[in-house]
Amino acid sequence: MSVEIVVFAILAILAVGGGFGIIVTKNPFRAAMWMVLSFIGSAGIFVMLDAVFIAMLQLIVYAGAITVMIVIAMYTMDKLTLSSLKRFNNQAYFGALFGLGILLDFIVIAAKLKINTAYMGKNLSIAGSNVKAIGDVLFKSYLLPFEITAIVLLIALFGAVALTKKDL
Repeated sequence: MSVEIVVFAILAILAVGGGFGIIVTKNPFRAAMWMVLSFIGSAGIFVMLDAVFIAMLQLIVYAGAITVMIVIAMYTMDKLTLSSLKRFNNQAYFGALFGLGILLDFIVIAAKLKINTAYMGKNLSIAGSNVKAIGDVLFKSYLLPFEITAIVLLIALFGAVALTKKDL
């Protein structure tokens, strides 16, 4: 067994285990931490695919910003509201059955197609990095939309603070 397969297995267990932890835990704050673990596993898989830029975006945007936003939203909610939320409802069993059906469909399709994995990921590692090309396009061709987006997000942040403050 090669080192790549072992590392991939560990990262896949982190990603899937984090997702399973999100579903199973009853504490919403622990669910946010499981979500971070799942994002870290996904970012590691991106690193293995030589997509380092996407991996860093995954860590910064999702594991950092989105998780912090979710935790802050939970802190602004009332504790009674959080405790009264139902983790499962009557439709959970139907969703689980539907998910199992889709999983079986994927397994049957994969078995029939007999996918050749010898060339998987070969075209992803390009000589050099495309981070410079993304930066050039973003800051030369799309500088105005980039700045407008930053201003809109800043205004949204101020609006969120104003809405959550009791007395301004």
